[in-house]
Amino acid sequence: MIVATTLALAKTAAARGETVLMLDMLGGDLMSAAGIITGVTLGNVLHDGADISDAKYISHNEHFTAACAGGASLEGLLGSLAALSLNYDWVFVGTQPGCTPAHVRLASASDTSLLSYSSESDRFMRAYWMLDAIRVRAPKFDPLMIVQGCESEGFETYDLFAATVREFLGAPPALGGILETPEDAARIAPALLESLRHEVQDQRRTA
Repeated sequence: MIVATTLALAKTAAARGETVLMLDMLGGDLMSAAGIITGVTLGNVLHDGADISDAKYISHNEHFTAACAGGASLEGLLGSLAALSLNYDWVFVGTQPGCTPAHVRLASASDTSLLSYSSESDRFMRAYWMLDAIRVRAPKFDPLMIVQGCESEGFETYDLFAATVREFLGAPPALGGILETPEDAARIAPALLESLRHEVQDQRRTA
């Protein structure tokens, strides 16, 4: 679902004429899904002296650029992301699931984020722990939530998640969407992109 959601958001923004950089931290899965054959990666730029321009791939849409991390870690790329983001309207970073220090740093530095979890069992608590870890460092961190699973379980677990957050952490993040299948990502992408845009605008107004 991470691949489908990230790619759908990137394509939607690019189709509207906005400039997009999509960063693949998923071992090349995003690049493959986008139909982009990767040669030079950001890992080659950091470790082998390759030119950064050779690691950026223009897709079928001139507004849509993609890059693959390759052998570079998320921690190693965090410093470069700030400089890269200045040239684009949107930078979408697809990462492996986790709550490493690098995940926390990326989330706290981002204008806005998506935080997803499976509706199975009590996995919503993993999202709660992630939110808790990031809000310790960035108290205003307010991602949009994406639930993966059937719609009825999605709403039920989101209500449990929101109630837990409200009790212990304060205001809960809003629900961005429920994905039953990867194909649902393209369906909700336009509305989700606008929700992300409003989140960014609201943050900048209150900064």
